[in-house]
Amino acid sequence: MNETTEAIRFEHHEENVPDELKMGERWVCCDEEKVPLIATASGAVYAASSTDPATWRAYDNALEAWRENEWSFAGVGRVIKADEEYVGVDLDHCLDVDSGEIYAWAARVLDRLKSYSEISPSGDGVKIWVKAPSITRAHVKPGFEIYPRGRYFTVTGKLLGRKRKIAERDDELARIISEEFPRVDRDRRPYDGPQKVLDLLNYLERANIEIFAELSDGAAERKYAVRCPWVDEHTDHDESGTYAGQYANGATFYYCYHSHCAGRLWQEFKAYADAVAYGTRPRRLSGRLR
Repeated sequence: MNETTEAIRFEHHEENVPDELKMGERWVCCDEEKVPLIATASGAVYAASSTDPATWRAYDNALEAWRENEWSFAGVGRVIKADEEYVGVDLDHCLDVDSGEIYAWAARVLDRLKSYSEISPSGDGVKIWVKAPSITRAHVKPGFEIYPRGRYFTVTGKLLGRKRKIAERDDELARIISEEFPRVDRDRRPYDGPQKVLDLLNYLERANIEIFAELSDGAAERKYAVRCPWVDEHTDHDESGTYAGQYANGATFYYCYHSHCAGRLWQEFKAYADAVAYGTRPRRLSGRLR
């Protein structure tokens, strides 16, 4: 007996998507794991990147590719470009699929932002689009993610409540960030740096860490956008939002904005890199690689 399976398809309600989001070449398709893909008319599958405009297409092209190639593309998504004022707010596991009830913590965020909101492909999450030009860096913790750039959101057009415009919420989103992502007081004692200064570029290359770009940073002497060693744990396998760098005094840093990498800093990154660079066995602390 032959069994057939249906292609996984995410909802997309074209009539509900704000016209302003449809403008320009900012769109990609995605597979059932929400990995971004170039919207090809033939259905040929090529990886797209939320930081590479050459892999983006117009809304109509992405929509047509999705409609005509059900075995290649599960849905469509829109990139948040660095020079735009859009910010995407992603609330995970905040909606009861059976009852449609919004959990109280998410309802408070939605009520404060009062902007275009839709139900995510999973059916239990919400994505909110706002305009907030002063928000320039991502804020990520489990269940709550805020992205101003270098990210794409799957777009369903499945409205949560009534249809709203994308509202200007700069001040309110800043207040939410201050509450949900409070600054941590740090030790302000002077630091003279390590006794032996690491040749960071040579170290990254020896550890086979892929470097996407060298970035300008007012605080660090050098800063690189790199491929996270744990990228397979990222939502959508997104390669953006991971950095390694070095200050003028030789101190090194590593951070990744993705929720699955929360708490992973230089010590854990170095344990991974040392294992590759020097063939050592990374040690484990408290059940996690450190």
